[in-house]
Amino acid sequence: MNFLAHLHLALPTPESRMGNLLGDFVKGNPWDERFPLVIWQGIMEHRLVDSFTDKSDVWNESKDLLPVNLRRYAGIIIDVFYDYFLHRHWRQFSHGGSIDAFVESVHRDLVSALPWAPPHAASAIRRMICEEWLLSYRTKEGVDITLKRIARRSPALSVIAEAVAYLEQFEGEMEQHFLRFYPELQTYVTSIRPVSMATFQPA
Repeated sequence: MNFLAHLHLALPTPESRMGNLLGDFVKGNPWDERFPLVIWQGIMEHRLVDSFTDKSDVWNESKDLLPVNLRRYAGIIIDVFYDYFLHRHWRQFSHGGSIDAFVESVHRDLVSALPWAPPHAASAIRRMICEEWLLSYRTKEGVDITLKRIARRSPALSVIAEAVAYLEQFEGEMEQHFLRFYPELQTYVTSIRPVSMATFQPA
């Protein structure tokens, strides 16, 4: 659910950005004919980022601040919170350039790569662009709207509708967790990215 971080970690190409976004929408084993290799590379990077995050001691410190009944949804809640902190510290991690210019570039690339997206993903991406989800994470109000939108997807997710209260309660601690975690994540992504696309070909 942390769309901003996944897109920020992607290579600045339409294929990499689309692949890194599709990780939340595409299931199954990689390398089949559904997507070209460069799209699959992004999908696999997304999956590896999620796995790294789940195992991170720092990220789990943020998870442990949530009440027990919400920890099973931490992969949604904390990831959205961390996109809020990425907004706040954008210049530290973006090497120059405004968040608005980045989002404009991402939107342009996603539109150009939209033919590769499955129908349900394409619909969500169009809404993301139209409603400017990536920019909404910059405020707590936007985080609240995001969590409420996700909570409407199923009755099981309804419990996260008011989770922004925990961002307000633990903002200082979680911000420090993010500032420790994100550089580690950036280093990890650099380490797993292949020197050439051939590295990501199936064995």
